[in-house]
Amino acid sequence: MKIISTWACVLTFCGILGAQKHDYLWLGGYNNESTDTLLGGWVADFNTEPPKFYLQKRKVDLDRYTAVCSDSTGQKQLFYTNGISVQDASHNVMLFGDTINPGYYWEREKNASYPSGPFCFPVPAPGKNNHYYLFHVGIYYDEDEFLTMAAPLYYTLIDMNGNGGLGKVVKKNQIMLPNGKNTPIPVAVKHGNGRDWWIISGDIYNRDMFVFLLDPQGLHGPFKHLMPTRFPGEAGHGLCTMSPDGRIYIRGDFNNGLYIFDFNRCNGTFGNLRLLPSNGVKILASVFAPDSRHLFISNTENIMSLDLASPNPMATLDTLAYFDGFAAPFNPFRTWFHNPRLAPNGRIYYATTNSTLALHVIHRPNWPGQAADVEQHGVALPRLNSGTMIMSPHYRLGEFEGAVCDTLNRQPSDSDFVKSYYEPQDERTIQGYTVWPALGDGKPQPAERGLDDTHDLFLKPRRPSEKWAEPYTPQKNDKQ
Repeated sequence: MKIISTWACVLTFCGILGAQKHDYLWLGGYNNESTDTLLGGWVADFNTEPPKFYLQKRKVDLDRYTAVCSDSTGQKQLFYTNGISVQDASHNVMLFGDTINPGYYWEREKNASYPSGPFCFPVPAPGKNNHYYLFHVGIYYDEDEFLTMAAPLYYTLIDMNGNGGLGKVVKKNQIMLPNGKNTPIPVAVKHGNGRDWWIISGDIYNRDMFVFLLDPQGLHGPFKHLMPTRFPGEAGHGLCTMSPDGRIYIRGDFNNGLYIFDFNRCNGTFGNLRLLPSNGVKILASVFAPDSRHLFISNTENIMSLDLASPNPMATLDTLAYFDGFAAPFNPFRTWFHNPRLAPNGRIYYATTNSTLALHVIHRPNWPGQAADVEQHGVALPRLNSGTMIMSPHYRLGEFEGAVCDTLNRQPSDSDFVKSYYEPQDERTIQGYTVWPALGDGKPQPAERGLDDTHDLFLKPRRPSEKWAEPYTPQKNDKQ
């Protein structure tokens, strides 16, 4: 009997390991009490292909500041936040989940959704059954200096075993980085042992980078690293991102460009800094393809791509799309490009800057250049979306195979985890940097195009006969 019980535990453990689908349910929508058919909550369910969209009644608005966490199977919604409170699966405030991000902006927006974002994401707590860390950044306002900054960086700990399975908050608004440090958008990446996590942040005012380690004993740090250089001039917040294989970290600076680092998942260090100056081209966001090779950078008006595996990445720079002026459901709700996210189905989706009924989609991001197939307003939403795009980490990144820190051997061969493999260049240090050719020439970008009245405002679905999951295999005669 003991043998059967032991094997049952092992099988259950392996099943949990093999299905880390905490990002399979995306939420959006606002004004849930309105009788307007364009308003209310919606869900995107990535357990089906194509993803299924359906309506959901909630009590809070979800704007740009949104985080969502599903269970490991991706079927059950556990909790979500709009930066004001933590909501449970019954769409009520979770026990002790009121008043996150306290302060001036909480008081001002407590009946709506926290401003700005995306500055929040959940991570499963290593070594703790059904516990989750919610990392979130407040917005600090100094009335004397008329100064607004992204701070503090907090964590909130949630125990999903509490309150009959609806969960309870056991620690709330625990300060990781205080006011005074204007925090870049934080990101998380799996430790090379396949269990623990690194949390990366910093201070956009200077060259400081801060790394935290999350393991079964809790949160450790910050461990400070100093960038070898920074762009001159005032920095601006841009989307920060990590490649799916955990090797490349990008710190975005909206005003000046991108900092592109190699990242070592064993010791949480950085190396091989490459500076991509924007020179007049604002960079709002960057996002990686599933292959961690092709990088897409964007502002509100266009989407560009780079092949980071090329010996000369800037020679591969290609503009894939210019905003076509489309509005949904009607003018003036233009569908400008906003925050992107790599979805569980391998496609990249872009929210829009305005409240609209559309998402943009890159169907084949592993393919080079125009073959990636950017489809503007290619996804029709059942209700308006106010720029919402969740920014979850890559939960299914596996262990760093062959590295010195690969000591736990956690992921079985039949799991959903994707391992990355150690290579000597992972040991490169943060000393030194390379400056790439500037992205733009300082000239104004192409003017906004007028609305094309021939567009179908109800948005037609993608042709089902076309396949989008085929990986791109580099050929010997490919041009670099």
